[in-house]
Amino acid sequence: MAIQRLRTLLATLSDDVEVRSLLAAVYRQTGNPVEAGRWGFLTADVRASELTAFAKANPDPWQRLRLLQFNGDPTGLPEEATERLVQLADEAQQSGPPTQWVGTYRAPTKTRSATWPCLFTAVVLVMVTALAGIGVLRIIAWLVD
Repeated sequence: MAIQRLRTLLATLSDDVEVRSLLAAVYRQTGNPVEAGRWGFLTADVRASELTAFAKANPDPWQRLRLLQFNGDPTGLPEEATERLVQLADEAQQSGPPTQWVGTYRAPTKTRSATWPCLFTAVVLVMVTALAGIGVLRIIAWLVD
């Protein structure tokens, strides 16, 4: 619940370092060092192991920059966070242009036929209709007698 609320708050206040620090702390307490490194990247209290886990899980520097979701002014960040951000931006520039997905999307092929489920549904509907018809006939017979 805390993660959801903090991420919602961070969506509106993307440059708020305090919210990022709180979110990193929650992820740290839940045992998720990758996300703790992601959200603590721009804070002063991030741990080296979390930064390593974040970098290992996301080896592409362009992807790490996108995942930080930071659009604010880096002058408001702590000094060590600014250095990390500049270093990551330099690493991304040196790696070349961002990778782009190429190819086409194809819908997955059907692996099962719909014959059996449709046949089962038809049989069940016929049986329910027959039982309802018998019930109506019984009620009419009872009312006539």
